[in-house]
Amino acid sequence: MQKITNDLRNKLVAGVAMAGMAAGLVALPGQARAQAADEARQGGLAEIVVTAQRREENLQQVPIAINAVTSDTLRNLGVEDTQTLVQAVPSLNFTRSGPSGIFIIRGVSTPNGAAGEEGSTAVYVDDIYMPDLAQTINKFNNIERIEVLNGPQGTLFGRNATGGAIRVITRDPGDYTEFDGQVGIGNYDVFTGQAYLSAPLGDKIGWNIAFSGQEQGKGFGNNPTLGRRVKTEDYWGLRSKLVAKPTDNLKVTLTGEYFETENDYALYIYPVSDPVNDLSQDSPAGYPSGTDIRVWGVSGKLELDVGFGTLTSITAYRDLRNKSSFDIDGGALDLLHLDYVAGTETFQQEVRLSSESTEPLSWQVGAFYMHSVAHQDQTQGGIIAPLAAGNPLATTIHIVSRGPVDSISVFGEATYAITPTTHLTGGVRWTQDKRKLPVGRTDAVDAMGNVLSSRTNPLDSVTYDEFTYRVALRQDISDDVNVYASVNRGFKSGQFNLQSPFDEPVKPETIMAYEVGMKGDFLDNHLRVNLSAFHYDIDDYQVRASPGGVSALRNAAKVKIDGVDAHIEAAVTDQFLLVAGASYLDAKYDSFPDATTGDATGNRTAIAPKFTFSTSGTYTIPFENGSELRLTGAYTHKSKYYFEPNNVLTQPAYGLFNASAEYSVNENVSFEVWMKNIGNKLYAVQKVSSIGQAALAGEPRTYGLNAKFHF
Repeated sequence: MQKITNDLRNKLVAGVAMAGMAAGLVALPGQARAQAADEARQGGLAEIVVTAQRREENLQQVPIAINAVTSDTLRNLGVEDTQTLVQAVPSLNFTRSGPSGIFIIRGVSTPNGAAGEEGSTAVYVDDIYMPDLAQTINKFNNIERIEVLNGPQGTLFGRNATGGAIRVITRDPGDYTEFDGQVGIGNYDVFTGQAYLSAPLGDKIGWNIAFSGQEQGKGFGNNPTLGRRVKTEDYWGLRSKLVAKPTDNLKVTLTGEYFETENDYALYIYPVSDPVNDLSQDSPAGYPSGTDIRVWGVSGKLELDVGFGTLTSITAYRDLRNKSSFDIDGGALDLLHLDYVAGTETFQQEVRLSSESTEPLSWQVGAFYMHSVAHQDQTQGGIIAPLAAGNPLATTIHIVSRGPVDSISVFGEATYAITPTTHLTGGVRWTQDKRKLPVGRTDAVDAMGNVLSSRTNPLDSVTYDEFTYRVALRQDISDDVNVYASVNRGFKSGQFNLQSPFDEPVKPETIMAYEVGMKGDFLDNHLRVNLSAFHYDIDDYQVRASPGGVSALRNAAKVKIDGVDAHIEAAVTDQFLLVAGASYLDAKYDSFPDATTGDATGNRTAIAPKFTFSTSGTYTIPFENGSELRLTGAYTHKSKYYFEPNNVLTQPAYGLFNASAEYSVNENVSFEVWMKNIGNKLYAVQKVSSIGQAALAGEPRTYGLNAKFHF
């Protein structure tokens, strides 16, 4: 596999150094560092402000089960991207589908990630929806916080949020110059670099830029067939934000980003003979595999104070290119492989008007439009390609397809204080998705490139209209404790399979969710306890199928999910913070008589461990000379779960330990040692039945040293 560049290490060093030089040039004498926005209240836990209901609110006052993870927590736990966020949020799980990242909240998943397919967990970065699943693995560097919203969010966040939503909120430039830099080394010959610069450009305008990159010289596994190390990841990216306040009532935010990754981590799979215990970091795949993804995007956000409320307009364009090769069976014989170039171009526009007043009534209304075009050019080859083509003279199958979608919606939500302690929230959203039948063709081609047979399809379309709604009642028991109950309806849009453009589209998935919960701060804000219990009824649940070795979606009949979430934070002392969370799930196919492998009724749904538990502790030791030592340990446990409806491919129960120690010489310089998966646990993030059975192992034990700088 080719590297991203001939010398990514030079890019990493140059990126950090250039940002550092810029910080020195822009810095003004006498400017003091600002206090962190999420600094803990004296002697207690921090008050966390979230925007889960599209306005700033105290986390504890929002009648939604939310896990809000601050930048400090992400850093302490060593969470560097969205896929490792599962270590901090028990209700969240993660799997891969080739280069795509798929998130599962409370057992609701759509574990397939081909071009044009969207997940059941909506992922947003600064209010911009990520429609292509290859964009969902976000590398953190400039994060203010991440909000994981549990349960369907069909009113404010629309379609494809049946499981919930993940909201990544990045930092705005501040009123002072700030520079954060980091360089690191790790085992497997890993070299990393990060830089963040924020500076005012005047009284009414600020600017920031974030750089992040990695070079991995040694792969996690070995491939004896090809004679090389495999499972590496190289990447680099830039993200910049300009915020201007030209008048007292107008704020303008312009954002641009570019990111590219070249890796084979998720594409070298291991053929398994034992569906439970057989797993390896190695891969005997006989066909070279890898992916090269390049993403860029621009967006503009206008916020205008119109007196009685705030008018918000968000416009965004995103472009993704994905060039990949994949040995489907993972064996030494090249039975079937894919080479494909895929892409997605997306335009989004959202307009919202929200009330200025919040008591006794707050409200907001809005509209959303998205035009997205996914396309792919795929070649299937290998020993069994003639069988798949239905022509013994064929050597390859060539599939070209293109699938546009137009989605429009209007929505509104309001909260009314029936009494000073009783708040009723109601919202509704109407969505229309119009998907055009993938324009494409499938050709059987011989060794000379001659087309032996060809199928084409006419241009047609299908339209899905759906109403979703939300009703929630919050009752304050005291100033620090409240209980709530909610009913939510959500849906996930139907879609076509671009890899098989002649197939019927998969039908929309609908969910009815019922939830009760409690949120409370106790012991003078030293203890926070949030609990929730829920029941889901899901119709036409979308599941993975693998006809002819190529993954696709199909519908299960009905799914029922019952569960309980718990989240606890405790400021044990001024120096010791303890966090714990647990999730219990009973997720089963209530009716699925015609599953691919037979009747799956009563089986557990995919990637839904019955019990998940995580805990972390951070202990800070201050010294008289002003230096400081921070010690962090974290443990995550997941019970047994399955990857497919037949409950054959299994991941046994496992636990992961992570730890780090950071010594801050002063407020400007610190050094950190870290280790992840300390026990070197071998576990699967994906197992799939296609041509035989194959699996992808999670990352092995990794460790390293970081040097950090702040000015």
